[in-house]
Amino acid sequence: MTVLVRHDKGCPNAGLAHSDAAKRVYDTYHLHRTADLYGSLGKWFASALADGTSDNVLYDSKSEAIRHQHHNENYYTYIQVTQANMTVCSAEVMLKIARTLYNKGWRMTDPGTARRDPIKRMSTEDMLDLMRGQAGNWKLEEN
Repeated sequence: MTVLVRHDKGCPNAGLAHSDAAKRVYDTYHLHRTADLYGSLGKWFASALADGTSDNVLYDSKSEAIRHQHHNENYYTYIQVTQANMTVCSAEVMLKIARTLYNKGWRMTDPGTARRDPIKRMSTEDMLDLMRGQAGNWKLEEN
Protein backbone atom coordinates (compact mmCIF):
# COMPACT_ATOMS: atom_id res chain seq x y z
CA MET A 1 0.00 0.00 0.00
CA THR A 2 1.37 3.42 -0.94
CA VAL A 3 0.61 6.40 1.26
CA LEU A 4 0.82 9.69 -0.54
CA VAL A 5 2.07 12.72 1.33
CA ARG A 6 2.47 16.26 0.18
CA HIS A 7 6.16 17.05 -0.26
CA ASP A 8 7.84 20.09 1.23
CA LYS A 9 9.26 22.65 -1.16
CA GLY A 10 12.73 21.48 -2.15
CA CYS A 11 12.19 17.92 -0.94
CA PRO A 12 14.81 15.65 -2.54
CA ASN A 13 12.16 12.91 -2.83
CA ALA A 14 9.65 15.07 -4.70
CA GLY A 15 7.67 12.82 -6.99
CA LEU A 16 8.87 9.73 -5.15
CA ALA A 17 7.63 7.87 -2.11
CA HIS A 18 9.32 8.41 1.24
CA SER A 19 10.87 5.53 3.12
CA ASP A 20 8.97 3.61 5.75
CA ALA A 21 11.72 4.60 8.20
CA ALA A 22 10.96 8.32 7.67
CA LYS A 23 7.24 7.67 8.10
CA ARG A 24 7.94 5.85 11.39
CA VAL A 25 10.05 8.75 12.71
CA TYR A 26 7.31 11.20 11.68
CA ASP A 27 4.62 9.08 13.37
CA THR A 28 6.61 8.70 16.59
CA TYR A 29 7.40 12.41 16.74
CA HIS A 30 3.78 13.41 16.23
CA LEU A 31 2.50 10.79 18.66
CA HIS A 32 4.56 12.41 21.41
CA ARG A 33 3.98 15.99 20.25
CA THR A 34 0.22 15.46 20.15
CA ALA A 35 0.28 13.93 23.60
CA ASP A 36 1.84 17.05 25.14
CA LEU A 37 -0.96 17.11 27.68
CA TYR A 38 1.41 14.81 29.52
CA GLY A 39 4.43 17.11 29.20
CA SER A 40 6.33 15.64 26.26
CA LEU A 41 7.82 18.90 24.93
CA GLY A 42 11.55 19.03 25.56
CA LYS A 43 11.85 15.27 26.01
CA TRP A 44 13.81 12.88 23.78
CA PHE A 45 13.20 9.59 22.00
CA ALA A 46 15.53 7.20 20.19
CA SER A 47 14.88 6.12 16.62
CA ALA A 48 16.78 3.32 14.89
CA LEU A 49 18.89 4.45 11.94
CA ALA A 50 18.13 1.21 10.10
CA ASP A 51 14.35 1.36 10.03
CA GLY A 52 13.10 4.33 12.08
CA THR A 53 11.58 2.18 14.81
CA SER A 54 11.42 3.45 18.38
CA ASP A 55 10.69 1.98 21.78
CA ASN A 56 8.19 4.88 22.10
CA VAL A 57 9.64 5.86 25.46
CA LEU A 58 10.25 9.54 26.17
CA TYR A 59 13.37 10.40 28.13
CA ASP A 60 14.06 13.58 30.10
CA SER A 61 17.45 14.07 28.43
CA LYS A 62 19.41 12.87 25.45
CA SER A 63 21.90 11.22 27.81
CA GLU A 64 19.10 9.21 29.39
CA ALA A 65 17.81 8.15 25.94
CA ILE A 66 21.31 7.01 25.01
CA ARG A 67 21.77 5.11 28.27
CA HIS A 68 18.57 3.10 27.72
CA GLN A 69 19.44 1.69 24.29
CA HIS A 70 21.07 -1.43 25.78
CA HIS A 71 24.59 -1.08 24.34
CA ASN A 72 23.24 -0.42 20.84
CA GLU A 73 23.22 3.36 21.20
CA ASN A 74 25.36 3.99 18.11
CA TYR A 75 22.63 2.56 15.88
CA TYR A 76 20.10 5.24 16.85
CA THR A 77 19.48 8.89 16.28
CA TYR A 78 18.07 10.96 19.12
CA ILE A 79 15.25 13.39 18.52
CA GLN A 80 13.91 16.05 20.85
CA VAL A 81 10.18 16.74 20.83
CA THR A 82 9.72 20.48 20.33
CA GLN A 83 6.97 22.85 19.29
CA ALA A 84 8.39 22.77 15.76
CA ASN A 85 6.63 20.64 13.20
CA MET A 86 8.27 17.65 11.57
CA THR A 87 7.13 16.56 8.13
CA VAL A 88 7.82 13.21 6.48
CA CYS A 89 10.17 15.10 4.14
CA SER A 90 12.16 16.57 7.04
CA ALA A 91 12.24 13.18 8.77
CA GLU A 92 13.68 11.66 5.58
CA VAL A 93 16.37 14.33 5.33
CA MET A 94 17.18 14.06 9.06
CA LEU A 95 17.63 10.28 8.77
CA LYS A 96 19.83 10.67 5.70
CA ILE A 97 22.07 13.17 7.50
CA ALA A 98 22.26 11.00 10.63
CA ARG A 99 23.15 7.93 8.54
CA THR A 100 25.76 9.86 6.55
CA LEU A 101 27.39 11.13 9.74
CA TYR A 102 27.31 7.63 11.21
CA ASN A 103 28.95 6.20 8.06
CA LYS A 104 31.64 8.91 8.30
CA GLY A 105 32.51 7.80 11.85
CA TRP A 106 30.56 10.37 13.87
CA ARG A 107 28.97 9.13 17.08
CA MET A 108 26.48 11.38 18.89
CA THR A 109 26.22 9.11 21.86
CA ASP A 110 28.79 10.23 24.42
CA PRO A 111 26.60 11.31 27.33
CA GLY A 112 29.54 13.07 28.97
CA THR A 113 30.15 15.34 25.99
CA ALA A 114 28.10 18.48 26.17
CA ARG A 115 26.07 19.20 23.05
CA ARG A 116 27.86 17.02 20.52
CA ASP A 117 25.02 17.58 18.11
CA PRO A 118 26.25 18.95 14.80
CA ILE A 119 22.70 19.58 13.63
CA LYS A 120 19.87 21.34 15.37
CA ARG A 121 16.52 20.52 13.80
CA MET A 122 15.87 23.10 11.13
CA SER A 123 13.63 23.60 8.17
CA THR A 124 13.87 21.21 5.24
CA GLU A 125 15.62 23.92 3.19
CA ASP A 126 18.21 24.44 5.94
CA MET A 127 18.89 20.70 6.09
CA LEU A 128 19.24 20.46 2.32
CA ASP A 129 21.73 23.36 2.36
CA LEU A 130 23.68 21.53 5.07
CA MET A 131 23.76 18.37 2.96
CA ARG A 132 25.08 20.35 0.00
CA GLY A 133 27.80 21.86 2.20
CA GLN A 134 26.32 25.35 1.96
CA ALA A 135 25.82 25.86 5.69
CA GLY A 136 28.89 26.69 7.73
CA ASN A 137 32.04 24.69 7.10
CA TRP A 138 30.33 21.36 6.45
CA LYS A 139 31.14 19.14 3.54
CA LEU A 140 29.40 15.79 3.46
CA GLU A 141 30.38 13.57 0.60
CA GLU A 142 28.65 10.45 -0.59
CA ASN A 143 30.73 7.36 -1.26
